[in-house]
Amino acid sequence: MKNRECDGKNSGTRYINPHKHHYRFLLQEIGLWQTLQPEAIEKELLVLGENLLDFYTGKLSVTEICSECLHIFNKEKINNSEKLNRWLFPFEFRKIQLSDSSEWVVKAGLDTERFLHIHPAKQSPFTVRVRAATLKTVVALQILSIPVENNSNENLQKVNEVRKEILHLSPIKTLHPQKGIYRFWVNFVNGFQ
Repeated sequence: MKNRECDGKNSGTRYINPHKHHYRFLLQEIGLWQTLQPEAIEKELLVLGENLLDFYTGKLSVTEICSECLHIFNKEKINNSEKLNRWLFPFEFRKIQLSDSSEWVVKAGLDTERFLHIHPAKQSPFTVRVRAATLKTVVALQILSIPVENNSNENLQKVNEVRKEILHLSPIKTLHPQKGIYRFWVNFVNGFQ
């Protein structure tokens, strides 16, 4: 596993999917996606998937995360799927802790070239659990530079426009200030401070 294989730039050899799991990486992507036409945004956001996911909001870059993971894997002599499986046995995954105290799940990858996969652990420091549709909604709002307003009705209208017209998702009935899309949107804008 080489460092470049984790940097998020080469989707064919990634061991981490930073689009689904890394806040600061996604901020950079949003800057690129802001140059797209609205109809292309939905296609780009498909990489965020459809499920519940754990989203890292800490300070470590994707490269730093991969470097620290590489150090752990090298120390444990994990350099192929057979050695990974022995290290994992009898479980399907193991957690490792990085320098910022965040925890990451290590599990077998889907093929021999990418024999392992890492993602933030649930309930780890600097990790929030979010639905993919919520993440897509907030990212689309950011791509379109739609600010969070003080008026909840105006926010709801903007969220539903993005969900229906850009993402082809169902509209929502309310935006609760302490949870869901609104809370994630505010945290996303404020850098998860």
